[in-house]
Amino acid sequence: MIGRALNGRYELGEILGVGGMATVYRGHDHQLGRPVAVKVLNGGLADDPRFGERFGQEAQHAARLHHPRIVTVFDSGVDQGSPYIVMELVHGRPLSQLIAETTWLPVERAVGIAAAVCEALEVAHAAGLVHRDIKPGNIMITHEGGVKVVDFGIARASSSGAQLTQTAAVLGTAGYLSPEQATASPLDGRSDLYAVGCVLTEMLTGEPPFTADTSVAVAFRHVTEQPAPPSYRRPGLPPVLDTAVLRLLAKNPADRPADAAAARAELLAAVPVFTPADRTSELLAETRAMPPVPMPYQDQQRTSFLPPVAYPDAPEPARSRRSLAYAGVGLVAVAGAAVIGVLTLGGPDPSAAKAASTPSPSASTSASPTPSATPSAKQTPTGKPSPSPKLGPAAAVVALRAVVAQADPGKERDRYRALLDELDQAAQAFTAQEPQDAESALRNAQRLVRDLAKKHAIDNTTSQAWQAKLGALLAATD
Repeated sequence: MIGRALNGRYELGEILGVGGMATVYRGHDHQLGRPVAVKVLNGGLADDPRFGERFGQEAQHAARLHHPRIVTVFDSGVDQGSPYIVMELVHGRPLSQLIAETTWLPVERAVGIAAAVCEALEVAHAAGLVHRDIKPGNIMITHEGGVKVVDFGIARASSSGAQLTQTAAVLGTAGYLSPEQATASPLDGRSDLYAVGCVLTEMLTGEPPFTADTSVAVAFRHVTEQPAPPSYRRPGLPPVLDTAVLRLLAKNPADRPADAAAARAELLAAVPVFTPADRTSELLAETRAMPPVPMPYQDQQRTSFLPPVAYPDAPEPARSRRSLAYAGVGLVAVAGAAVIGVLTLGGPDPSAAKAASTPSPSASTSASPTPSATPSAKQTPTGKPSPSPKLGPAAAVVALRAVVAQADPGKERDRYRALLDELDQAAQAFTAQEPQDAESALRNAQRLVRDLAKKHAIDNTTSQAWQAKLGALLAATD
């Protein structure tokens, strides 16, 4: 295709990207004398009317959207049986490449990019379009630091019941599927917000919320498991940012922000210490990567967040595992989604949705603000250091859960998962000031720990340590 001039006007140059559906070339518009990007439907797919229809809809959808955060579509056509779309040429690189080159992004950059994506989605949703494939590969970072959302190839008008896919098929990329998308349930713009939460988690921690060896397994985890707060993997993140991310990742769409504008406002409000109000516009425009910081903000002034919490060592982001889980997955048809739908009665599990509706305790435990970045070193009037602040029960449950999550489940994976769920329920109950619910969850956790010890999944020392912590937490419910 290189060197070919589509309809005698758009000359194709080097390949900029290849997906499962189309190939993007650097092009030149001979008529207007300007550089462009040309997306050409891959050979063979043009013969399938479903792909041809979907490709044509991308041009129609994107042409309706005019905003600096969205790549502009100039033209579309067919040349010798090959459908193509002519778009604005973005001088930059995809966010996926930026993430791959760093351990994680600085908080300001990550939140700024996510907020800019929400800005683009606000325009798309106002036009009645749901993107349905928000992922790092579809977010471009320009050389000037701008953010542009691309690829409305599987976007669908939210007011239309038309479906391009067969029953029990799911369009999207597994690592960023909302629960309703994974179960082929009705969806709206809040499904895109869930994907923004997945992308933001990956920017902050190096991995999306859920990974697995297969696309079906990843989709299943989106439906059935609760996500961990980003601070589990990257200690030191502001608790309020954990809250904002977990709100985006709520299983029940009703528990997410109402729309993209509300999500953007929550994200920008989540980093007030690092993002002064007068820098908001600058932050959204300037998104170039900065060198990764292994333990951010540990020496900075923190006037509105909790004192530092003693977390277990977080594992390094596993890039090879991340690439194994979803690299090369551009358009995923998850045939097993029907099974997921049956297991969840046609949608996300109501109890899981209820659990997700309550922000993570690590993001919402209350404590008195401290003017010092290192409260443990704060001087008393006598000149002696004051004692380290004691963890509240919710934060203590979070710390215990992090320890449990690092254990090797062996053959008792289901019991481990049940134990993590009970700890989540306990933490959420403490946060909601529901001591009876917390007590019930903690006693269930004690029973599961005993079962794990009997099955020799954990040794006696570990069992005793966990039981001691659970006993102390039970005392806090009195």
